[in-house]
Amino acid sequence: MTAPLQKAFRWQPAHNPLSPGVRLTRRDRQAELLLSPDPDDHWWTLHRTGTSTEQAWTMRFGARTPAEIVAAATDALTTGPADSTADPKQALEHAGWKHAVLDRQISSPDGFVTVSRHPLGAMHIEVTAHDGPWASEPTARPAWRAYFSDRTPPRLAAAVLAGMVSSDPLLRDEKAMVPFLRYRVRIARERVPVHQAEHALWERVDHLTGRRTGAPLPPQPPGGSLPRRTR
Repeated sequence: MTAPLQKAFRWQPAHNPLSPGVRLTRRDRQAELLLSPDPDDHWWTLHRTGTSTEQAWTMRFGARTPAEIVAAATDALTTGPADSTADPKQALEHAGWKHAVLDRQISSPDGFVTVSRHPLGAMHIEVTAHDGPWASEPTARPAWRAYFSDRTPPRLAAAVLAGMVSSDPLLRDEKAMVPFLRYRVRIARERVPVHQAEHALWERVDHLTGRRTGAPLPPQPPGGSLPRRTR
């Protein structure tokens, strides 16, 4: 998550060894990514300070938010094109999500994900999942949440929502997953050599560096890399 920002975009880390929090600051000091583990609040915060030409905005993500979702926002901030005024929810509409409550709320076809938009522009994402098959009366439990302030650039929100409906597979250690979430995803088991998993991170850094500088990407090692998201 933080390695691409540091290696490809030279964001500066500020870490207190006695604290679990990690702060990365863009070189112009006008944007930062903060990781602050808190069981009762959001863990990830992406913040842009206000300037004479741009108002401040904030994106927050809960503890179980997939790293690829947060990375979609940071990638869009660091490498994305000029901002767009298009509705960020278009990706959800194209994926068959349905509107409700005067078009201020849109839900996934299975009803487990809801994106709500405040009249002033702020956006909330709520992801839930049912208990496992052992529960006599399955109930929906919160999986993760996200919040975007009203001045969040539409292209950043659009990148996150596009990531939510992506069908690309994610590389995960099944044993590390929260038990009740295992029953809401499709799992394909595969043995992955450690060196390949490590290479995936640095290939992502090289990819983002090439997008930033326009330089050609380095050649792939023999055998190629793991199928994965490139966000």
